[in-house]
Amino acid sequence: MNKSATILVVEDAPEMLELIAGALEDQGFAVVRARNLADLRRSLPWAKADVILLDINLPDGDGLTAAVELRLREKAGLIFVTARDAEEDRVLALEKAGDDYLTKPVSVRELIARINNVRRLRDAKAVVLVEIDGWNLDPIRRELFRPDGSLLPLTTGEFNILAALAAARPQPLDRDFLLDVISNRDPRSVTAHTVDTLIGRLRRKLDLPQGGGLIITTIRGAGYALSDAVEGRGEK
Repeated sequence: MNKSATILVVEDAPEMLELIAGALEDQGFAVVRARNLADLRRSLPWAKADVILLDINLPDGDGLTAAVELRLREKAGLIFVTARDAEEDRVLALEKAGDDYLTKPVSVRELIARINNVRRLRDAKAVVLVEIDGWNLDPIRRELFRPDGSLLPLTTGEFNILAALAAARPQPLDRDFLLDVISNRDPRSVTAHTVDTLIGRLRRKLDLPQGGGLIITTIRGAGYALSDAVEGRGEK
């Protein structure tokens, strides 16, 4: 199973990065190394990783926040490998986006077993739809289906924002986070107004006159949140 798998290792400590990467290469994995989140984002388009090993404490950002972004855009499995061993850290990481969580130092044998297990689980989940109050969101085909089963066409930006809100539900996401979601980390490509425009278009598309539409709520000082479906037209 190892020889066909590519593992993207994100670790800022050089010795630990080489220790993990070297051990995986010895076991037949192809390994892509990243020292920080910037390296990670540069690697994603070409690495085609099967599993990402992600540290939480990185010099240019928080691995937990990056994990939510990864889950929206990538099909790869995600395993946190970190020195943070508090229960609240493990629970938060798994609730946000992680498939598994390992604390350093890690056993190579256990790491490989966890990687292979995550690959099997991700393959098994590949065709599972995300159900939101009767609506079905397909993260693989990037499609959204109304409660009656009909397809609701969405642009790439609209789908990315909806998927982010669905993943965070019921918690809100602020405009800066949504800006990152739709910009592919190129801030020149979009503005804050772009987020507002996409939210407005989504609200119109998700509103069903007969009831059962999804509501995107503006929460003052916090951003936007995906609320429960409503029986009829509601104030947004």
